[in-house]
Amino acid sequence: MTQYQSKHSRNDGDSAKTGEFSRTGRMESAQSGGLPRASRMESAKTGEFSRVSRMASAQTGGLPRLQKLESEKPARNRYMPVKSNKGDLQTTKARRPQNDAAMPHAFKQHDAVNETGARSRHSKAKTLLIVVPIVVVLIAAVALGIFLISPLFEKKEIEAGVAVTVVIPSDVTTASQIASILKDANIISDTTAFIAECVSLHAEGLLKSGTYELETLMDMRTLIDYLVAGPIADGSRLIIPEGLTVEQTAKLVESSCGIKEADFLARAYAADSYVSQYPFLQEVHNNSLEGFLFPKTYVVPNGSNADFVVRMLLDQFALEIKKVDLTYAEDHGMNLYWVVVLGSLIERETYAEEERPLVSSVIYNRMREGMKLQIDATVVYALGPNYDGHPLLNEDLEIDSPYNTYMVYELPAGPICSPGISSIKAAANPARTDYYYYVLSSREGYHTFCETEDEFWLAKDEYNTTFGLQ
Repeated sequence: MTQYQSKHSRNDGDSAKTGEFSRTGRMESAQSGGLPRASRMESAKTGEFSRVSRMASAQTGGLPRLQKLESEKPARNRYMPVKSNKGDLQTTKARRPQNDAAMPHAFKQHDAVNETGARSRHSKAKTLLIVVPIVVVLIAAVALGIFLISPLFEKKEIEAGVAVTVVIPSDVTTASQIASILKDANIISDTTAFIAECVSLHAEGLLKSGTYELETLMDMRTLIDYLVAGPIADGSRLIIPEGLTVEQTAKLVESSCGIKEADFLARAYAADSYVSQYPFLQEVHNNSLEGFLFPKTYVVPNGSNADFVVRMLLDQFALEIKKVDLTYAEDHGMNLYWVVVLGSLIERETYAEEERPLVSSVIYNRMREGMKLQIDATVVYALGPNYDGHPLLNEDLEIDSPYNTYMVYELPAGPICSPGISSIKAAANPARTDYYYYVLSSREGYHTFCETEDEFWLAKDEYNTTFGLQ
């Protein structure tokens, strides 16, 4: 069992035989018909062609060396003079005179060519000395220019969620004009998509001018809703982080918007009054909106009441959930409600974005095998206000609650916080692994994932060492 340390809880052949050519083999070949040095000398006695045999052949009618050389004279050149039958010389083709003096002009021409070539080479060298530096300077100038202006053409990554005040002048009335202003402020990244969305909502003529408190790359549907409603002259910014419970959200609403905590809780525990408009609330436990008050940044108009804020948060959940592919989850018996429940566990179990699909895979694998999930965060939620942040004790793990995954064999009865969209997506599409355990392994919130129980206990020892629990 991993002790609960912070906001997040942690779960627990020979050449001689094969005829290869070797030194020994060559010596043996001399005895078996090969042609080593000794056998070549012997071959002179047996008629092989050698220096001795060639001399002998001269005496026996063979082709001695001199006769061979004579026979190897080249065939007569067809350009050479030949004798006719009458004995005078005829040529088959004119050839160059042998007397060099017969062509004085050829030599003069040759000298002129040489002299002209030298001048030409000298001129080319001078040209190169002039042109090359100019080319080098031009190349350097072009390179410098590219270096200086390239940053102007680089596409900078826009950080989402940054608050921006945007003013739409009163004389700006068309969707395309407003889209241009919004893109310049990084509120949207694609003017065409914005205009298309306005058309699909029949809102292109309803956008209002004024001063707006918006966010970079905000949800387009929400943005259009803001622009149709008009600017809020006076209001409060409500920032709800991922992983808050209903009670924590109520406190934040009170401190940010002045709406009483009790009033907000009254509406948050009246899910039945919202089911008709928000069908995803049909299976909630204890009539609670836990898990569905979507974490995001909002602008709440002054004078708003708890019901208005609750509906604002539920509207955002309905928009965000459209981005989630539920195919895998539904193929494994999980509807949207249970995806949100699982997503809330993932949200509380890890800070690291890249670990969320892995945590999700552990939960899926354990449920498939009928194992208890044993997630400490569910115990903390079950303890409620009685939990003061202490390391969980054995008696804590025995609390009788439908949320205590040390006692039940399935997911808890409901969500234990409001998960962000990345945790919900991880719950709907887990990584495919053979992991059944994970243990906190660093103070930065990262985990070691394990396939076997033996690996788990080794990781648990590392956990105890890291956190001084030996």
